[in-house]
Amino acid sequence: MIDSNPPSIDPQSAKNKIDEIVQAANRLGVELDAQEALQWIVAVSAAERESPFMQDTKTGIFGNRISLLDFDAAELEYFRRLAQKVRVVQHPQVESAIAIAGSAAQGKVQLFPGDNDFFERVNIKAETIDAARQILRDVLRQTAMRAFVQSDIVLVEVNFGIYPQPVFERGVPRAAGDSITWTPHDVAAGFIQVEDEAHRPFEIRWNEAQAGLGWTYLGWIVADRDSNNIAQASNMMDVTWESPSGEIVALDGSIDPFFQEIYLEPESVPVFTKIVKHVDSGAMNAYITAMRWQAFHYTHEDPNFGKASKRLYNLFRLTDELEAAAYVRELFDEPGARMYQVPGLLEAADVALHADAQIDRETVVRQIDHVIRAVVEAAEGPLEADLVMELIRLRDVVIGRLPAGREWSQVMHDVRKRCSEMVSEYFRVRLLGLPRIAEYVEKLRGQ
Repeated sequence: MIDSNPPSIDPQSAKNKIDEIVQAANRLGVELDAQEALQWIVAVSAAERESPFMQDTKTGIFGNRISLLDFDAAELEYFRRLAQKVRVVQHPQVESAIAIAGSAAQGKVQLFPGDNDFFERVNIKAETIDAARQILRDVLRQTAMRAFVQSDIVLVEVNFGIYPQPVFERGVPRAAGDSITWTPHDVAAGFIQVEDEAHRPFEIRWNEAQAGLGWTYLGWIVADRDSNNIAQASNMMDVTWESPSGEIVALDGSIDPFFQEIYLEPESVPVFTKIVKHVDSGAMNAYITAMRWQAFHYTHEDPNFGKASKRLYNLFRLTDELEAAAYVRELFDEPGARMYQVPGLLEAADVALHADAQIDRETVVRQIDHVIRAVVEAAEGPLEADLVMELIRLRDVVIGRLPAGREWSQVMHDVRKRCSEMVSEYFRVRLLGLPRIAEYVEKLRGQ
């Protein structure tokens, strides 16, 4: 079990323990401010002694007290603009609280997040749970259809409902209970065409989907005119039904805890408070178990040490491995970490350029310029120089200097793949360069 009230850290003790990470950072060329790391460790230790909920008096944002230490308020207005484009549409029986989550909520640490993950608690007031599920169907489809009439957003996909039986979805086998992935075309049509195990085609209609079960998620590409960039953005929803008697019931059977979300609107505190008081008491242990499995997956099964670093940071932060967490924090601040955002930025540019969207071509050009700048600033050798040349070729395609043809998709694929490989290697060397983290990663095999 996780100690929910750990002992506070003595500053002198923390200072003695931090020597190991300073030595590792110096050996691996990581710039680490020992005093700043010490201050962060002491601040987190102090926060653990207080209530997990906190609201910032200046901005009105709220969430987990420790998570707020990592949020960069300079990004607040940007996130608030994006939130209005990805959140559920208004409905008289629906109330919600929207937050920025994941690495984008850790702006003081993760300077180069790959995308913008939103998390929305959606509470539906209805006579019955079946009525609540129908309202969710209506609201989610209206939200997705927004992309067909608004100029600065592109719908990528929707996860909604679960498969009642094993199927082939666009040729890919999916198990019973898997979330249904709807393309924009599927959403507009109101049904998805799949095949049963004997490859006989049949339809699953939107209004028959088991609303609220599985993932309830929308993936977007959003152009923000104020910041002149294109972003991948998603909205993961945790949907509850509020009965006439005031009972709160999760449509998927479990109300999510609030370990990583930063809620953007102070007026949504009552909705948030009403919902989270029903969170299961074992939620912390379940969350840590999930993070530990993901860390194992990205270090041993499907190596991606950039993603592993994000999971390990959250693990160390929540399990009182604060010196290790302080070390991992510094890895995201190095030039090599800037490459982490390149695949996501290119994906956004690709969708914006080729989808039936109304995102102007000049915005796509600026996006590629932003990517080129990121690679140049992270450049350490000939591989980065080759990437810059490939990106310039992509830019020439966008402005019409070169024909698109097959070259665009192949270059896009190659650049994303190489960036991912370089980022993974950057984090692998530096993570495993700290003996205590190397030992922890090895022990994940047996858990």
